[in-house]
Amino acid sequence: MRAAVRAGIAGHAVMLTVLVTGCGSTEAPPDPGRPAATGDPSGAPSTAPGVDGEADPKRVFTETELKAALLPAGALGRHAKVTGTYLGLFGRYGGGDWTQCEPGDDLRVEMRDFEGASVQQTVHLARAAENGRIVTVQLVSMSAGRTERYLEIRRRLHEACPDVTFDTEAAPIQEHHEAQEVAALGDEALLEISRQTGGDEYDGTPSYAVDVRVGGVLAIVTSGGDKETGISFAARTAQRIRAELYAAGGTSD
Repeated sequence: MRAAVRAGIAGHAVMLTVLVTGCGSTEAPPDPGRPAATGDPSGAPSTAPGVDGEADPKRVFTETELKAALLPAGALGRHAKVTGTYLGLFGRYGGGDWTQCEPGDDLRVEMRDFEGASVQQTVHLARAAENGRIVTVQLVSMSAGRTERYLEIRRRLHEACPDVTFDTEAAPIQEHHEAQEVAALGDEALLEISRQTGGDEYDGTPSYAVDVRVGGVLAIVTSGGDKETGISFAARTAQRIRAELYAAGGTSD
């Protein structure tokens, strides 16, 4: 499967031996509850409605349409700068490594079959002279049923393989996975949390990704260790998708 350039998402080091721990069932996990979305620094609510029940569930969009639905630079923050925009077929990278977790094998194989037009935007959030945060926003268009299934697979992978241990040349590394539902964000939204511990350089600092479905459009926002910014960007992106692609009303920036 062809994939868009994945800026800012680092791959793992070459693995010599992989040991998997903590693998469970691939059955869908119980709903852990839906925490309210965190408010963004501007004081505006970080929530956005979806379009289920209002839109054609089979409708899909082109790369050109998705690109036009990306947030404009002025809506990203005072010092934000778009540093790259990439087009291409969707292929999910990053967000954890379950390659040797046997209970997740079928789910990983199915996830590789997802295809759709996509566009990805990379945003630098600070002045040029500062070492600021990097956020990536990817939009993917599929049917509503396919985007629903995609999010279900992500949930099940986190449930099936919450903890993975793999050996590197330096030391064994433990990778921890968690997924939480986010309320009132699009038609449904998932906050993915990953942490790595072990050796001298892995201190367990969490990394966040927010997956939001608005009808048949999937928005994936990765924000490193900044959860609040990730949720805020995801909410603004969901509002933009609703207004610009589905013309469902509401503000688009």
